[in-house]
Amino acid sequence: MRPKNIIIIRPDHLGDLILSLPVAKAIKEKFPDSHITYFAAPGPAAIAPMVSYIDEWLLDGNSGQRLRIDELVRLLRQGEFDTLIELKSSWRTAAAGFFAGISNRIGTGRRLYSFFYNRRVNLRRRGTGQHQTDLDLVMLKPLGIDVSGLLPSVTLPENLKYAAGRLVAGSIKGYIVIHPGSMGSAPNWPVDYYRELAKLILRETDFKVVITGLETDLGDFKGCLNLCNKTNLGELAGILRGAKLLISGGTGPLHLADALGTRSLAFFPRHANIDERRWGPRRHPEGIMLPSGDNCRSSSLKRCTCLKQISPEAAFERMKEVLNLELVN
Repeated sequence: MRPKNIIIIRPDHLGDLILSLPVAKAIKEKFPDSHITYFAAPGPAAIAPMVSYIDEWLLDGNSGQRLRIDELVRLLRQGEFDTLIELKSSWRTAAAGFFAGISNRIGTGRRLYSFFYNRRVNLRRRGTGQHQTDLDLVMLKPLGIDVSGLLPSVTLPENLKYAAGRLVAGSIKGYIVIHPGSMGSAPNWPVDYYRELAKLILRETDFKVVITGLETDLGDFKGCLNLCNKTNLGELAGILRGAKLLISGGTGPLHLADALGTRSLAFFPRHANIDERRWGPRRHPEGIMLPSGDNCRSSSLKRCTCLKQISPEAAFERMKEVLNLELVN
């Protein structure tokens, strides 16, 4: 099979989208004349100017409403795609690809709706210990592409660097970004712990601290530059690119920072479905912090409190180690 007009389906969160980018890059390297379209959620799709190897982006409706199946079928027919690759499978997108008449439809073989695909991959994702990027890359085997270990990467345009520089006043030459929120996507370190760590950084180092995120109810981070809900995705990328370090949980900005080459201090629970083996930063994993003890046994991840075992003082010591690694390198 030599695909020419490919659509990749990933209408999901920012981090999921970023971790899937090596799929597009691997296709472009194998088939350089192919046209690659990403079907993505509107918010995460704002990363488009940073990804040169994707030719076109289609949006799954607007921020409040996804496309109905009839709308999606019409959109796919208009694109005249010969190959569809499902990285975020659902009955809606699987059926739409079928009714749109796309000749090669690659998707999971483990769902009730898998009969809509004619090139099925029998892939188990949960509890395998494989990284999410490698799990996405397995879906390329029907195209004769068998790769793993690739790193997500994005490139920041000059205008976004300039915009970010204005937000941090241009005079902050050494700063650390703290992104305390996760919008409920995964268990996170307590906000009070982030606040205590910010105090330690300001008191014990020469670094400034920049706070980012969409939440506006995080309380007061005294002495920090608070940019919560004041940046778009491009500006956030510029801020992360200029930072010495990002401190966060397992959230989209963590994977954005890693794709930009910025080191991180990242908090992950010991839970097979959302642990660092599957969702951790690939380029710079040295800053991953885990709670002590066995795997999390909480019946609900929303009630998981394992990350409270990591103290702000312990996080500060690990932060110093990570920054020393940066100085050596």
